[in-house]
Amino acid sequence: MPNRLQEALLGRGWAGRTISREETVEHLNPLVEAHIKLNHAYRAVSRVADDPRVEEALESLLKTARADVGKLSETIFSAGGSAYNGTDLEPDDFDLGPDLDTALPNLIEQEEAFQDAVKTERNDVEHQMRTRAILELVRDNSQERLSVIKRIQKRR
Repeated sequence: MPNRLQEALLGRGWAGRTISREETVEHLNPLVEAHIKLNHAYRAVSRVADDPRVEEALESLLKTARADVGKLSETIFSAGGSAYNGTDLEPDDFDLGPDLDTALPNLIEQEEAFQDAVKTERNDVEHQMRTRAILELVRDNSQERLSVIKRIQKRR
């Protein structure tokens, strides 16, 4: 569990025990995999969108989501590991429903599960400061996506 006092006193630096580079790879790769699957889910929902504005909003969210996968992957690479790349996944496997009204609740559920995984990783593991900052950004972006898709659902 991160020590908030230590974090406040040390600011950007980190003098405590953090996980190793190998452990960083082990911890982040499942998040990369989950994020790639979530991105496929967004694309699936976009395919059944019956409103061009909804499709545009989902595509905008995906730009940031793809960048987040890149940030997590780069962190894995910089730790000397190989990031999960999703080549074993088929886009057609991510059917969340035949229409937007069915697909949106499923997407919300997946985004919430992803957000929980990121929060757990951020709060329960002593990552290096750079990794912690990236996890915070990924968490914040997930919260933003969740807020947008909940607004879309509410308007329907």
